[in-house]
Amino acid sequence: MKKIVIIALTMLILVSCDKEFLDTVPESTINSDQLATSASANQALVSGIYSALRSYGLAIGGNHEDYGHKSVLSAMDMMSNDMLMTKSSWYGSFYNYLGRQQTNSRSRLVWNTYYPQIKSANIVINAIPATTADEKLKIIRGQAIALRGYFYFMLARTYGPTYVGNESKLCVPLYFEPTLEGKARSTVSEVYIQIENDLKESIDLLMKYKRSNNDSVDKTVAQAFLADVYLEMGKYSEAANMAHLAKQDYTLLNETEWFSGFSVTKTNETMWGATLNSSIGTFVANFFGHFDNTNPSGYAGGLGVYKNIDKKLYNSISNTDFRKKAFVSPNGSSLYPNLPEYANIKFRDPTINAGSYIYLRSSEMFYIEAEALARSGNETTAKQVLYEITITRDPAYILSTNSGADLINEIILQKRIELWGEGCAWYDMKRLGVGLSRDYLGTNHPAFGKFNISAGDNKFIFQMPQAEMDANPLIVQNPL
Repeated sequence: MKKIVIIALTMLILVSCDKEFLDTVPESTINSDQLATSASANQALVSGIYSALRSYGLAIGGNHEDYGHKSVLSAMDMMSNDMLMTKSSWYGSFYNYLGRQQTNSRSRLVWNTYYPQIKSANIVINAIPATTADEKLKIIRGQAIALRGYFYFMLARTYGPTYVGNESKLCVPLYFEPTLEGKARSTVSEVYIQIENDLKESIDLLMKYKRSNNDSVDKTVAQAFLADVYLEMGKYSEAANMAHLAKQDYTLLNETEWFSGFSVTKTNETMWGATLNSSIGTFVANFFGHFDNTNPSGYAGGLGVYKNIDKKLYNSISNTDFRKKAFVSPNGSSLYPNLPEYANIKFRDPTINAGSYIYLRSSEMFYIEAEALARSGNETTAKQVLYEITITRDPAYILSTNSGADLINEIILQKRIELWGEGCAWYDMKRLGVGLSRDYLGTNHPAFGKFNISAGDNKFIFQMPQAEMDANPLIVQNPL
């Protein structure tokens, strides 16, 4: 415990320096004419966005759950059926659903992670004309507008209702200028039209962009964003096509790669992530500090705040599927004898303090494509797409004989197994109308998280943060 406290204090000092570092191009020193022609100035702003997405303390401050985009994905998974924590600690407010309430500081996590970065993206988007012929500026605008579209998607599905059937309901405010001053909430339809337009434009602008690493957004990532958006919107043929295009440049991991691939961004499936090292990592206040059960210096492995898989989901994994070995069985683990049953050993950082963040993997595209094909009536191809990825995880898997709802349920189940802990589970529950079900016979969820919530309950929508309610007289609050 002393070790954690000392590291945490050191980290707070380092973070204050990091915040100054992020302000690489102060707004007051750049005018619009300079930005319109300067690739370096605009690139500095976009680089600042990427840096902010993996930084500690920018959304809530002094909160060890706040380390950027990866922390948001993790928080949302803690609200799902699929993950549990064995002790009440950091992430407990998400696990017990109190973090969605306006008076809880956690309600700011998603809001404050993305809206400030939308402001930075808008500076770039407004500075670089959509008609620019400069290839460097096209690429920079393409990244900025892709990020803006994706950030609005994250906000919309957190603070707004699902898309289908709720198009005229209130969603989140839209900002197109570099200001966050007092706008009313736009409708779900208005927000998603903007998201779709942003992502479609970004794909065109990024056609010629060749990344040096996976830390930035390229065409394939923008296509992946749009595939997810189309799935949410019920545009299934478009979702299937976009997911198919997005995954073409990637190859699936084998078993060895899969088990060693979640702490580095340079893997065959990584579409987008953040490459970290010990000088820019935040150790305890980072993903591995909370979710690496094998790390004796983190909250999970050090203080026993283990992050485990739901028992029902674990039991649904075939015994011939290597992904089942990502969790400690009820019989225990010879490699990790001190870990409890169902503890995840999927996320392990062998460097202890420099594990990278993986935001998006190409494997997700297989499930989006398969589900969208099945919902479009093309079940034959949907089964083949599902087979293509599942056979690489489970050599005993055979081509599905399911159809209709059973086929879709099989696709969703395989997605939950593959992407456990990667930020998809809760958003899919909300989209699919699946309620929270943790209080069942034989459950392994602890008492403070053992409860059920019916599908469609208000609790599946976050309230606007109290600070926004206080500062913006035009905002309308979501029900408690």
